Amino acid sequence: MIKTLLKLKTKFAVLLLSTTILSSCGVIIGGSKYVAHVTVENHPNAVISYEGNAKGIGQAEFLAPRKYADSFSISIKEPNCDEQIFDFTEKSFRGWTLAGTLVTWTGVIGGVPVPWGLIVDGASGSFWKPSIHENGVSKIDYKNYHYMLNYTGCPDNYKETPTETIIKSKATRLTELKKLLDQGILTKEEFDAEKKKILNQE
Repeated sequence: MIKTLLKLKTKFAVLLLSTTILSSCGVIIGGSKYVAHVTVENHPNAVISYEGNAKGIGQAEFLAPRKYADSFSISIKEPNCDEQIFDFTEKSFRGWTLAGTLVTWTGVIGGVPVPWGLIVDGASGSFWKPSIHENGVSKIDYKNYHYMLNYTGCPDNYKETPTETIIKSKATRLTELKKLLDQGILTKEEFDAEKKKILNQE
């Protein structure tokens, strides 16, 4: 009886060590995370944010958990334009990882098969991947997925308001006026007089 218990403890220890060192099929091939490649179409200055952190401008690459591929959100915002949130709510099952895990990562304790690889993959979410059936999502390879986003928060035909145009015009003229003062072409009195005229214009 004691020998049997010792053997069981030894097998369990070996199994536990193997789990830690070797992990499982899904975790080893693809991992519990994938690389999201995000591109904002026709808006190279748009800031891409994920979980509240800026990841890039126009394009970005970052890791995302596989098991949350169906609750994946990206925020896009271009300067002086509206923020737009892209929500992805679908994920697909990596069937081959299940088969590989059951065949190659099942141990035996006391004659009883123990699918410890299945447990590891299930807990880590390695069985999942983004769904390419969602608009804008495409697969590069088993580890990399591309998101092409059509940002509409800042239309391509965006035009400045009359007020914005006036402010920019005044700023430009004041800058040029200051250069003339610095070069000694205008006196301080002349500069102040012209500055007052510009600021009072509507």
